[in-house]
Amino acid sequence: MNHKNTQLATEDLKHIWHPCTQMKDHETLPLIPIKHGKGVYLYDFEEQPYIDAISSWWVNIFGHVNEHISSRVKEQLDTLEHVLLAGFTHKPAVNLAEKLVNLTPKGLNKVFFADNGSSAVEVALKMSFHYHKNLGEERPLFLSLSNSYHGETIGALSVGDVELYKETYAPLLISSIQTPVPKDQSIESAKEAIIELKKILADRGSEISALIIEPLVQGAGNMHMYHPLYITLAKEVCHEHGVHLIADEIMTGFGRTGTMFACEQANITP
Repeated sequence: MNHKNTQLATEDLKHIWHPCTQMKDHETLPLIPIKHGKGVYLYDFEEQPYIDAISSWWVNIFGHVNEHISSRVKEQLDTLEHVLLAGFTHKPAVNLAEKLVNLTPKGLNKVFFADNGSSAVEVALKMSFHYHKNLGEERPLFLSLSNSYHGETIGALSVGDVELYKETYAPLLISSIQTPVPKDQSIESAKEAIIELKKILADRGSEISALIIEPLVQGAGNMHMYHPLYITLAKEVCHEHGVHLIADEIMTGFGRTGTMFACEQANITP
């Protein structure tokens, strides 16, 4: 590692607490300082390339330094960098919302903007709870799949099932229960898991506000995959009990599973 790489890594460890990281590990596993990027590649100060195989935690689906995106961002900064959406509106927000509505499955006709995945999940949970509240229903529970991950904020962490992330914060978390995820990608496993879902909803459906899933692929759960039939059947069972189905497509959305959204492969609207 050259001087600039080493210097930046050293200064970083003096001042930055990295997310989802055991900082002590960097005593033996050095940080990789990045100078610039282009397309799928990141480059350090020695111009050593690294393939960004996880799209910088799944968010950079158009590649680094995309010329079209860069030019539009620069243009927007010269016009208006930010204005609150409470009581105000602006053309970029309206245009984007219209495009998103046209892309998403039929029936999803409103957009609420959030700036990260955990916040999006939090809003979805609150919307579901508030909907039932407005109907005079008390549904304090959320249901999620075993082995699932939905984010690091309190609500999102509550509906996840990766103990590494949530066990320390158990006293802070909201009420949630888990139903088994299909064990593999077979139709048989999907049907077996639905039997368990039916049992839970038959027993506690009136308490449950929503079932939240990662459609087709559980990212932090070791890339565990399952058949879209499970989603199709889960939507039917949830509907029978008045339970919402929330599709957390933070990792799978916008074409990354072959369709624009993974839930389209199950022919459902969440």
